[in-house]
Amino acid sequence: MGMAAQLALAIGIGLLIGVLLGLLIWRWMSRRREAALERHRHAQVLESLEVLSRAYMQGQVDAGEASLRMATLLDCLPARIAPKVDLAAIHQLASDCENFHRGDARKGLTPAQRNREDLDRLRLEDEQAEAFMQATERLAGVLVQWRQQLCPRRRTD
Repeated sequence: MGMAAQLALAIGIGLLIGVLLGLLIWRWMSRRREAALERHRHAQVLESLEVLSRAYMQGQVDAGEASLRMATLLDCLPARIAPKVDLAAIHQLASDCENFHRGDARKGLTPAQRNREDLDRLRLEDEQAEAFMQATERLAGVLVQWRQQLCPRRRTD
């Protein structure tokens, strides 16, 4: 094998190694970026859960609306989250309330239909109030731990 062939082979191997290293670095950076986006999404979900739970416990939002929003947000969190707490009452009330009309669909109801739905929703909220409040308090109690787990602060040193 001549000197030119050896040089060409060495250049080819060098280029191949460079491309492979570039791909590995790109993949590593992509994973870091995805992890950062996931931490950001989790932080937003946890912040919304904190605001909703506090608003409900202070009487600023009704249980039906709070349960629908909380259940949706809880579904955005990973199953691996710990500690596990019993939040079934939140999901139960949300499930019971999801069939009521909201927004523009509610505007299309007659006053009698709206009144009937309001009474049904209030009855459900009253029946489930204690269990829902306890679940909301349990949720509020674990949010700090969930935040530490899902959104760890990055070391700056």
